Amino acid sequence: MNSFFTYLGPGVTSLYVENAPRNADTKTGEITHKKGEFIETYHGPEVRLAARYMLGENNSVKVSYDKSRQYLHALSNSSSLSPTDIWRLSNSYIKPQTGDQVSVGYYHDLMNGKLETSVEFYGKKLDNLLDFKTGADFLLNDRIESIALQGPGKSYGLELSLKKTGRLNGWFNYSYARTFIKLNGIFDEETVNNGAYFPTNYDKPHTINLVSNYDITTRFTVSYNLAYSTGRPITFPTGLYTLNGVEILNYSNRNEFRIPDYFRMDLGFTLKWGHRITKGAHSFWSVSIYNLVGRKNPFSLYFDLEDGEVKGYKLSVFGSPIPTISYNFKF
Repeated sequence: MNSFFTYLGPGVTSLYVENAPRNADTKTGEITHKKGEFIETYHGPEVRLAARYMLGENNSVKVSYDKSRQYLHALSNSSSLSPTDIWRLSNSYIKPQTGDQVSVGYYHDLMNGKLETSVEFYGKKLDNLLDFKTGADFLLNDRIESIALQGPGKSYGLELSLKKTGRLNGWFNYSYARTFIKLNGIFDEETVNNGAYFPTNYDKPHTINLVSNYDITTRFTVSYNLAYSTGRPITFPTGLYTLNGVEILNYSNRNEFRIPDYFRMDLGFTLKWGHRITKGAHSFWSVSIYNLVGRKNPFSLYFDLEDGEVKGYKLSVFGSPIPTISYNFKF
């Protein structure tokens, strides 16, 4: 399979000095594109290969290879009061992201098929990952190519899954996943962390999801949900100095630290009013408590300089238990 993408007008493409970094100082002019004009076209193969080998009735091994291309990109800033995501399509300066992934998985059924287990390992080679220059200003910036950088990346990890059916049913998923990017450009402003690999903004090594339901009777069900993940990477201020009477913050390497881990538990109860097959309508009540323990999970961390002192702030959303009740009617 081959994928094609064409960036169409109307639009404006900025021009920059050749063999120089793209910024406001090197901009030389603009080209205006008419509606429907072909500005840039990208294409390339996308491959999906998978094979499965049965090891008896309840065991199997699966091997797969996947080559993909992505034409929609996100630039994220996790160090502001409200984390900002800027979405951009590939254009004359932003190339499509590509990935080559190989995975191997082992699958095993227990308890006459009532318990399904699997473990899968994967590795992925990435190219043209998108990130931003050090000190980039996102606000009202219509020349994203002047703050954006692209470079190679790598990703690897494992996924463990357990799924159970029956009176006590649900699933448990655990994943260990790492994703890194390297930005090592020709010019100083195009190099981040001295050209070494560093975690991407969405790198979360550990993720756990547990969902369980227990049918106490045919009409009454209790549900439980647990969610945990490692905190997102973030860049912290590590020092403060004064230059010519101006206070300047010194920052750590890109994404060297992390915001606190995310943890949440939910509890729910469902009461059904009847199960007669001949009945034309069915209804049930649901009562649930979101964030049962009232943990104040940080949505973002941000820093401010106040009277010569660096102060950090944490923004939490839904930092207390939230009860809900609903009535559902199906016919």
